[in-house]
Amino acid sequence: MTCHDAREWFSALVDGTLGADEAGALDGHLSTCAECRRELQRFRDTVALLRRAAPVRAPAGFVQRVLEAARPAPWPRRLLRGLFLPWPVKLPMEAAAIVLVSVGLVYVYRTTPELQQSARLESTPPVVTETPRLTPEPSAPSSSREKNQPPERDKAQEQTRSMEKKMADRRDAPRDADRQKAASRPAPAVAPLVGGKVEAPPVDAGRGANVAEERARSQAAPAAEPRADASQPRRPATAPSAVMSFAPPDVSGRLAVSDRDAALRGVAELVTRLGAVESRRVAASDGTTIELTIPREAYPEFVRELGRLGRWQPSQEPASLPVQVRVVLQIRG
Repeated sequence: MTCHDAREWFSALVDGTLGADEAGALDGHLSTCAECRRELQRFRDTVALLRRAAPVRAPAGFVQRVLEAARPAPWPRRLLRGLFLPWPVKLPMEAAAIVLVSVGLVYVYRTTPELQQSARLESTPPVVTETPRLTPEPSAPSSSREKNQPPERDKAQEQTRSMEKKMADRRDAPRDADRQKAASRPAPAVAPLVGGKVEAPPVDAGRGANVAEERARSQAAPAAEPRADASQPRRPATAPSAVMSFAPPDVSGRLAVSDRDAALRGVAELVTRLGAVESRRVAASDGTTIELTIPREAYPEFVRELGRLGRWQPSQEPASLPVQVRVVLQIRG
């Protein structure tokens, strides 16, 4: 038997629950091991001291606290307690946090014009122009049905009729104007017959100029317009501005060279060899700006060749390039 096994049986020996065989084996080991005898004596002294101590009662509420720890409250209740308890400490802190967040949002909104513009666009309702529907009038309504109609329906019918009348007047207005112009024009003078030939009548210079202007206007005007366009106001055609048609490039940079003409020839040869397309070129006193469209596979070789022509300094170069890369190249010499 080892010392560890003997010390494991000390508690059973002191309590008197150790069997006869185990007690004999333990006694045999204790007779030969002085260290285990001293350890057994210290163990018995400790047990005697503990038995002489007075019993201690548990404090009030100990059992309830143990049960609460064993059975915790539901998570919503624990969450509310963690957020709001204690009230005097957490409520002022939460109110201060809300005020700080609100002030920060207002500051960011005022210092960012893009947010203000998007808020204005969202708050503005879209303008929807609806074409009034023309409801056909009944051919022969009965007198009893007219009596039973409410006054709102009579007003709606009157508005519809007036709108139809206005639209008809708008459609007929160009025709009436053409008729009035035709009626106001003087009848062509009959040329007198002189010597078996028709002699052209004398034409006043001012009148001839007016007739020529009227003919030019009639030829420039469209032959016929649809009725729907006649009822709607014409909008002036506005040419798209250069700002609207211009799209930002994918890559832009500056090429510093010593000989600008040689660099321009080298760039032209490079564009032809790589299959690129030159869409625009602007020459100025301080340099030349070229806009190119290069395939993505040929872009690394294009950059290497630019480094041979001069010092290439890219100002804008994204991490991922599109299939067709738009490059704005400024050649400065």
